[in-house]
Amino acid sequence: MKRIVLGVAAAAATLAGPAAQAATKTCLTPAEMNGLVTYFLPQVIDGVVETCSPHLPEDSYLRTGLTVRADELRGRADAVWPLARAGFIKIGSGKNPGDADAMLALSDDELREKIDVGFVETLGIDLKPGGCADVNDISETLASLSAAQMVEFVAVTFAAVSRGDKRMASCPRAQGNAG
Repeated sequence: MKRIVLGVAAAAATLAGPAAQAATKTCLTPAEMNGLVTYFLPQVIDGVVETCSPHLPEDSYLRTGLTVRADELRGRADAVWPLARAGFIKIGSGKNPGDADAMLALSDDELREKIDVGFVETLGIDLKPGGCADVNDISETLASLSAAQMVEFVAVTFAAVSRGDKRMASCPRAQGNAG
């Protein structure tokens, strides 16, 4: 799971250049983490489905229901974009304030295009066929949650594992509890 979190950080850092791979100066609030997860989870799901579909039965949840969840989340991308954008800028700013300025200078459409392409190229989900059944079982277990609950679960998990990370630090619990 931490690999996916770091993949998001690497994607944003790639967009802002080499200096962005240095430690971030600010942390991601719970709301920004939630926005990032909501924005990128459909792409993560698409990658997992593409990798695992050939290795699972046709009636598996991953092949029959997970893409529906991805589409539901994709429909929320515009609504969460302001939070996701703020998170990307924090991640991508690195030690060089000019990187954040360059990202801020882009229109929303330009930044989204760069992030979407950069994320897809750098995510590189390292999922072996043998792990697909486990991913299917986890996904099916989470299926009873609403899309918002699933995002919150993933965002809280990412925040916990990335707290103190040098590339994508989540805010300390006491600092960002309310989002």
